[in-house]
Amino acid sequence: MAQANQAQKDWMSLKYGMFIHFGLTTFEGIDECGSGSFPAERFDPTELDIAGWAKLAKESGMNYAVLTAKHVDGFCLWPSRFTEYSVKNSPCQVDVVGEFVREFRKQGLKVGLYYALWDRNFPLYHEDATYAAYMRNQIQELLTQYGDLVELWFDGGWDKEHPTKEWMYDSAWETDPSSGLKHGEVWEWDTLYQMIHQLQPDCLVANNTSSDRPGAVRYFPVDLRIAERCDYIYQEKVCEADSRQTWIKPDGQKVFLPLEYCNTLTPNWYYRHGQDVLHPSHFTIAGWYEKARQKNANLLLNVGPDRRGKIPEYHVYYLHKAAEKLGIAKNGLKG
Repeated sequence: MAQANQAQKDWMSLKYGMFIHFGLTTFEGIDECGSGSFPAERFDPTELDIAGWAKLAKESGMNYAVLTAKHVDGFCLWPSRFTEYSVKNSPCQVDVVGEFVREFRKQGLKVGLYYALWDRNFPLYHEDATYAAYMRNQIQELLTQYGDLVELWFDGGWDKEHPTKEWMYDSAWETDPSSGLKHGEVWEWDTLYQMIHQLQPDCLVANNTSSDRPGAVRYFPVDLRIAERCDYIYQEKVCEADSRQTWIKPDGQKVFLPLEYCNTLTPNWYYRHGQDVLHPSHFTIAGWYEKARQKNANLLLNVGPDRRGKIPEYHVYYLHKAAEKLGIAKNGLKG
């Protein structure tokens, strides 16, 4: 049986984290996949309260957080040198990534970042080598300008890897040489992974497989696995996370890969202005946490800050109640 390395053990000890989907998509008003053409000038949170995000995470018993530094719309929450589609060309003018890492560390929490492989804005996205170099340049910025990260959470790989360009996976593609299925070569994944660990050896790399195969490995190398959504039904079947911790690479080597459950308090992942919300109860949230702990997995629970830049009060209410029920509340809350 493969054994966890120290970075994996340290990450597993965090147990509970806040996932934060926030960006230009918040203002575009669509579910999750921004168009990539919505003007950067529309990113204008009027009461941006990242300190409040961090305070809520701490009060709710969380120990780390992951922010969407760049989602599939390509908009960057830091002033990247490699694109104009970023906060530097918005009225906000705040380095959101910089404020995020600073405020969460003030509360004693560890930080990680989400980065979408798919990019709907970069003009040379379909020139694979050019785009792979662009990604490495941006990841290098994130790893060298913002201190130690516990996790890099990659997503959206299906856009270039799946023959359908949709997130749903068909295992038959693996045995059909004509299917066109890719395994990371379009992103120069091996090179990207090695660069990450050269810059930050203890930063764990995850690559989301999507909701239909939670806990699976998209391809190697990775350092942890994602179970996107809890209690998810796909094609009339319950998608239970694969909880194996020992996995075998194509070369026969056994590796230890811990699991991170991800779920969201929003109907999808981003806040949508004026949308009716059927919110998970505090019993449900506590159940997700307990399910993750039973699997020796972390829970990364998503919130959607609104257009002001604040986490809606209904999220605050349920997170506090769940923390009290679990007995993990901090900073004067019950528990």
